[in-house]
Amino acid sequence: MKKTQYMIGLFFLGILLFTVSVGMNIAYADGEEGEEEEEKSKVEEKEENPKDADEDGVDDDFEEKNKRYVDIWFGEGVVEIASIKRSDDQKDIMDLRIGYSECGLDIRVSFRTIRKVNCEEEESVQDEDESGLEIAGGDGDEDTCEEWIHELKLNFEVKFPALIEYVDLNDNGIFEHENDTAIEDYGINSFQDVIYERINISTDSFLHYFLINTTDGVFAAHIYFPEEFIILDGNIVAPTQIKIDIEITDYDYIEEDSQLALLAKLFSEDFYEEKEETEDEKAGKATNEKEIFTDNEGYTGIFSWKETAMIDGVEMPVLTNKLELEKEEDKIQRLLFNYPRGNHIYHDPKIGIVLGEISSSEFPMIIIGPIAGVAGLSVIAIGVFISKKKIR
Repeated sequence: MKKTQYMIGLFFLGILLFTVSVGMNIAYADGEEGEEEEEKSKVEEKEENPKDADEDGVDDDFEEKNKRYVDIWFGEGVVEIASIKRSDDQKDIMDLRIGYSECGLDIRVSFRTIRKVNCEEEESVQDEDESGLEIAGGDGDEDTCEEWIHELKLNFEVKFPALIEYVDLNDNGIFEHENDTAIEDYGINSFQDVIYERINISTDSFLHYFLINTTDGVFAAHIYFPEEFIILDGNIVAPTQIKIDIEITDYDYIEEDSQLALLAKLFSEDFYEEKEETEDEKAGKATNEKEIFTDNEGYTGIFSWKETAMIDGVEMPVLTNKLELEKEEDKIQRLLFNYPRGNHIYHDPKIGIVLGEISSSEFPMIIIGPIAGVAGLSVIAIGVFISKKKIR
């Protein structure tokens, strides 16, 4: 019996070695000739089935369906942005309000769906305006008597009011009121005029860039808002999200051994919850991210950030405190981004709405294929190991 088990183990081991050998031969056969054939095959496949012409990892049909029109209005200390989905009768509108004043930098996001109704449906919802439904005036068709109905789905806000200089007495890299010494509260409260630039992404869509800088130039926010999916700094940004690069330059430290924390205040109708792995990480579109989210009726608003920042040109970890409640009645929560000490700090959070699952012809082949292969080989290897163990 033992001899039989041993022979079975050797049999599976032989299959494993044979499979690996064949795979390597297929991958590397004929050297440069094999590489040329592979490149030729990729070109032919792309010509026959151009699913990702702009090579951003997002299926072109899905990307086209989710492109948006963007309208921008500039006011005193405020930028108002309206973004509407271009396709389908079932549209949605994302409203962004970027405010900068003595209270800090404030980003407010509202998301609502809109749908067409006929006159009978319109009459049935006339009394529902105060509960989140709004009838859009002037958009109807007089012949067919149709109107657009707006329904608010999400409303949330992120505010950056201050930097905190502190001495980390317990050396855990996080500012804690009860354990550490606060040195200075630097208010983010005086700003230069906003700088705006519109950058072409494709023939029919743009990337909107805003620079909001404090008067002394210590704190700056580089804000990017695309009309279609785009890769920025190696991470994909959806057309319902804004990327914010936080830049802190030449902060005048008071103590020689202190460091900085950026305070963020968060508001939503429902409390934010923390998530260790972001949706973009799950999809293989980002790495080393963390996020908090708020949702309503299946619509999800996110505030995410990379868990590292560039400190004087060196990538270093960013630690955050656990979410803590500031005002329960207003549902305001606090979050601190703790940065290693440096003269130039560069970090990139992201705010917005999560779209449906991103369809891509490229990522599943890259990620899922190798995982499945490793899993299969692992099963065979475990079988051999168990057989040997029983023999012993």
